[in-house]
Amino acid sequence: MFACCEMAMGLLKAINLSYTGHTLAQDSTVMISFIVLETLRLMMGRKGTLAERGWTAIMSVFLTVPCFLGVSYLLLLQTYRLRLEYCLCTLQIALYLTEVWYAIVFVFSLCRPVTYD
Repeated sequence: MFACCEMAMGLLKAINLSYTGHTLAQDSTVMISFIVLETLRLMMGRKGTLAERGWTAIMSVFLTVPCFLGVSYLLLLQTYRLRLEYCLCTLQIALYLTEVWYAIVFVFSLCRPVTYD
């Protein structure tokens, strides 16, 4: 959903706004790279959860970092920003932070010794 909104807003900005030099190509490249990474991250996380394979779920959590950087670029360094884009990117960053928090809590819960009372 986030990727579709970003693509639509990118297309809207490319048509209606005037970009200078190579900034349109740079913004488009970052957005497409982010969308590919996010899709890969979601697919790995879903497969890791359904198949109960730890390494794909862990890779999904590690792929959160480049996705976070991509959203940060869209939020802070992009040439033109729409208000809707600002709200969606802020929400996406909050979801990433929540996901990392739950991943850390899960890892710490696995590290506790098992007690049989």
